[in-house]
Amino acid sequence: MRIVELEDLSLSLLRLLVEMYRRDPITHVYLLYDIIYESESTDAVFALESGSEIAGYVLIWHGGRRLGVHVWGEARQLLDTVSLKGPAVVQLYGEGLAGRVMESLGSSARLERFVDMAVDEDGFRAWSTAEAVRLRADKEEHVEAFSEFSKARKRFLGDPQELLKKWRYYGVFVEDRLVSVACAYIRMPEVWCIGDVYTLEEHRGRGYGKTVTSAITRDAVSSGAIALLHVAEDNAAARRVYRALGFRALRTRPWILA
Repeated sequence: MRIVELEDLSLSLLRLLVEMYRRDPITHVYLLYDIIYESESTDAVFALESGSEIAGYVLIWHGGRRLGVHVWGEARQLLDTVSLKGPAVVQLYGEGLAGRVMESLGSSARLERFVDMAVDEDGFRAWSTAEAVRLRADKEEHVEAFSEFSKARKRFLGDPQELLKKWRYYGVFVEDRLVSVACAYIRMPEVWCIGDVYTLEEHRGRGYGKTVTSAITRDAVSSGAIALLHVAEDNAAARRVYRALGFRALRTRPWILA
């Protein structure tokens, strides 16, 4: 088994990564997206078998408030070569390494389980109870509304204008106030990743979250991609909403949050 770091990425290894992605884009979409579009914020190590096949990898994205980590395949010895200290969200694509990762992250780490759900154009069922507005970085009123929304929910993902430029957001406004959002934070030809679905507490129960999720999912599947999202296994209400839009559960995986 040979270990290769991302900074030593060769054309032959890149070809292996692309082929692996083509075979299973839902599993490896974060890997290829981060290498292509987030290379300045991304580290990765790969385990290569003697036959030049990728046996496992650890992908680490440093671009947010917490590390975004993906551990796939035969990665036990790779975990000894990377640092997972500090706040992190670790997605595991198998059960075997959970204990090893928990040990690396320390006493603050907790294990949760998330369901991968996906839908394509044939399975999608659109739904709305209000107008879903595409939020644009070049519209000052949208940037201001998004900034106020972030303050109200007490969660700051980054500069509002840069975030609206980078990620594709839809929102619902009530009396000129942004009250619900959803976005696509990864957009590849084969897979869009849907997330940051949130409705202010006082506006819940009116279908706004379902409306904005429907809007961004429509864009994804209309492009020919599969729409993918992750939802906590114990969040039955959210899973019902996504099923109503046509999403189907693919698998349940362990995540470790620190």
